[in-house]
Amino acid sequence: MKLQLHLQQIKNHWKLILQIALGILSVLLAVYFIKHEGTELTDVKTVLLQAKPFWLFCGIVLILLFVAVQGWMYQHSFKAVQRKIPFNVGMLLYLKRNFISIFIPAGTLTNVLFFNKDIEEKQGIEKTYIYYASTLFSICSILSSILVAIPAVILLFIKGGLKGNMVYGILAATLIFSLLIYVVISIVKKRFVYQKILKLAPTFAKVISDLQTQPLNKIELLKVLLLSCIIELIGISHLYIAMGALGLTPSLIVAIIGYALVLIILMSSPFLRGIGAIELALTYALTLFDYSAVTALSMVFLFRFFEFWSVMILGIFALLFKKDGLFMQLLVPVLLLFLGIANVLSALTPALAVRLKILKDFIPYDIIEVSNTAVLVIGIILIATSVALIKGYKNSYYLALFLTIVSFVGHFIKGIDYEEAMLAAITIIVLLYQRKTYYIKSVPLKAFMWQKGLVLICSVLIYGIVGFYFLDVRHFNTNFTLDESITETLKTFILLDGNLKPVTAFGRYFLYSINMLGVSSILYFVWLLYKSFTTEKTTNTSDIQKAKQLVKTFGNSSLDYFKTYEDKQFYFFGIDEGFISYKTTPRYAVALENPVLKTNVSEVIIEHIKEFEMVMLSQNRNVIYYRIPENTLGIYDTLGKKKLLLGEDAYVNLDTFTLEGGDAKPLRNSINKVEKAGFVFKVNEAPQSDAFLQQLANISDAWLTDMKRKELAFSQGYFIKSELKNQTILTVENDQGKIEAFLNIIDDSVKDELNFDLMRKTAEAPNGIMDFLYAKMMQHYKVLGYRTVNIGMVPLSGIDKPENMTEQALKLAYENIKKFSHYKSLRFFKEKFNPYWIKVYVAYDTDLDLVNLTKVLSRMMKPNEN
Repeated sequence: MKLQLHLQQIKNHWKLILQIALGILSVLLAVYFIKHEGTELTDVKTVLLQAKPFWLFCGIVLILLFVAVQGWMYQHSFKAVQRKIPFNVGMLLYLKRNFISIFIPAGTLTNVLFFNKDIEEKQGIEKTYIYYASTLFSICSILSSILVAIPAVILLFIKGGLKGNMVYGILAATLIFSLLIYVVISIVKKRFVYQKILKLAPTFAKVISDLQTQPLNKIELLKVLLLSCIIELIGISHLYIAMGALGLTPSLIVAIIGYALVLIILMSSPFLRGIGAIELALTYALTLFDYSAVTALSMVFLFRFFEFWSVMILGIFALLFKKDGLFMQLLVPVLLLFLGIANVLSALTPALAVRLKILKDFIPYDIIEVSNTAVLVIGIILIATSVALIKGYKNSYYLALFLTIVSFVGHFIKGIDYEEAMLAAITIIVLLYQRKTYYIKSVPLKAFMWQKGLVLICSVLIYGIVGFYFLDVRHFNTNFTLDESITETLKTFILLDGNLKPVTAFGRYFLYSINMLGVSSILYFVWLLYKSFTTEKTTNTSDIQKAKQLVKTFGNSSLDYFKTYEDKQFYFFGIDEGFISYKTTPRYAVALENPVLKTNVSEVIIEHIKEFEMVMLSQNRNVIYYRIPENTLGIYDTLGKKKLLLGEDAYVNLDTFTLEGGDAKPLRNSINKVEKAGFVFKVNEAPQSDAFLQQLANISDAWLTDMKRKELAFSQGYFIKSELKNQTILTVENDQGKIEAFLNIIDDSVKDELNFDLMRKTAEAPNGIMDFLYAKMMQHYKVLGYRTVNIGMVPLSGIDKPENMTEQALKLAYENIKKFSHYKSLRFFKEKFNPYWIKVYVAYDTDLDLVNLTKVLSRMMKPNEN
């Protein structure tokens, strides 16, 4: 019996098992290859270092052509199905898919499922057509491989080059080609292979079926095939170039046959794009043409660099180098930081004598000294500026660009330091590429906190200590020890440098720079101390009343009640046009859901959001939109926002809500149990007495203590007696009249919808008391004519099909991590009432905003924190 069970499990997962086995085999081949060729690898390094530059340059040019042709292939593949994409989109699509296919079994066909979202959203092409075009791309790639490999086999046969074990390889290749032709014919004729695909992968079978009925532009399809053949010719050329680069006499026949062997392995390799297998097989094949093992191995390594590793690296860049991506947002500050450090170290160390001698023939020595000092000071400023760039400030960007350009020039003037100048040039290029990322108007002084001041002081002290320690002796006629460097830095920092006698102009500038930075740091802390005694403007009562009136007139959301809570700030549009409710941190403004507006047309909402964002940017704040319902998400897509699924709001349809029937039996039993214990449901209409509110306050405080929680705000309320005094309170009381649980009914802007806020109970309350309270509330308000009731959000719920890595991580946390298990329990509780679910999102601009999201939202949730 157990054997049958194991066999059934193997049968159910045979594809996964086969993929894993093939993957392990491929890795073992790679290990075997390295071990088998270990003695030659050291010689290979020597051979590769002697490669001829001209041939290498030709190979690199062909790499760029290779990627460009792949982009044109995708472009014409889409044209073949009457759709259009830009060339750069096609090129990036290839690079990304090529990279991902390295790690996916059967990558050539599987990767059509990846990186479609950008084409859907930005190019407006339906997913079906993306599949069509991608499938055509893959088919043409396979077909061109066959068209190139078969002539190679024939050529080898004619030349009489079949030796030993190569006969078996050719027979295997012929068998593979024949099998591929059979598969294509079987799919086209909808025979055996198609029927198997229909059974095992019906979705893919449907794509194939639809593709056959889809009208195709045959001219464009022919162009795709011709371009794919060019790709194969580039591959042959790369092997040919690898021979020439190593000083060998290039052989076209060897290049064709060797590349054909590579194609065979690539088409049959399910994992890691033939890593190990290609190196092993191609090296062996080349030795049959009388090349030594070292020479053959060197050719293979160079060829694989051209065809595999370089393209893979470009794929990594394509994935990481997105203007609004986190990597690029962090790359600029990191480059700036490294450039600043390079400036400091370069200025403190003596220039190379040979270079300095050349400079003195053209430039006065005083200018060289000034340039050296300027590079030093700029280095310190660049280090400080790198922190501001992370925050996206525009004036910091312009400052960084200017200083980087000056650094580029300065490194040449002070000592022809082209190495540091090259780093500056790279930084300039990346800065220009990222220019649109920096749109926040200016660096706000209030955004700098005490920790930034400490970082500044530490940076200045490190600068001084390192500077004194590495300074050339001639500047002070002293070789400073580490202890002396620390002592002199501290004295200079607080302007007590009277005993130091600089000999050179650079020495004087160095002392002045520490003096200046020290004074600046001290003044900065004085300013922080002054700011700690000032208070920010808070929202006044008249604004709250105005917001409440606008909600009463124009409100249409379950969250409108919380938009007028005392913890909010308001941005009003025109005269009685509406408002946005939000809270702020030094860097962010977080808006609660959508604006409350007189006119709820998408175009009008978009214009008002743009107006609000301009005002926030003038205050140096990015904007995040919290709890956006799914039906209005298109507004934020139009604005170019990114989105993240937060969870789902649960709504109960009171028209269909019932405690009758088998499905409601568990809930009915729970309610009956509470009723039999003598508990009763009561509706306490406003206004509430002080004594009654005090009872509720005691229950609320005890509940927070027992649950180890603190009051949360922003998208929910907290216990405020003045608010609860004018609200209807629903309670559950025991037979002695003691309140065991309560909730408060709040205003809801949606017609016929019921909404509530606080849900608190005592520690002694019996199990099922909240089931009882919810059910009785629904029955009571159903009679009063209400149609729906909002029973709140379940965080992380609803991520059935994650759209990105973040959502995949959240789904994993929701399903498997114990810390998040209470969210699953919350959903289970709400499911008892048979609700329908509406997804809610957070909308933001950049990946860096997403990184900061948790910290920002946790601050938003604190009551009365602006």
